[in-house]
Amino acid sequence: MKDSNKKKFFKKVTKEDMEIYGHPFAVKVVNNQLDPAIKLWKRKLKESGRIEELKTRKEYIKPSTKKRKTKEQAKRSSERKRMFDK
Repeated sequence: MKDSNKKKFFKKVTKEDMEIYGHPFAVKVVNNQLDPAIKLWKRKLKESGRIEELKTRKEYIKPSTKKRKTKEQAKRSSERKRMFDK
């Protein structure tokens, strides 16, 4: 009965334990520790740029709109450069 009341201690799960080689976005859950696995999975997705890509593909943007936005950004950045160079 005393053994069942004891708390089980697991060694800290490392990144290498959770990685599945050959699958870049897959993560293995070790010792039922879900939090570090989710944290690693989110970091992998963020570093790969998948999340930003999904956000940009959420709606279609016409090429003319893209061009207009880039021109506006260029104008803003050049104006800021001129302001701070003086």
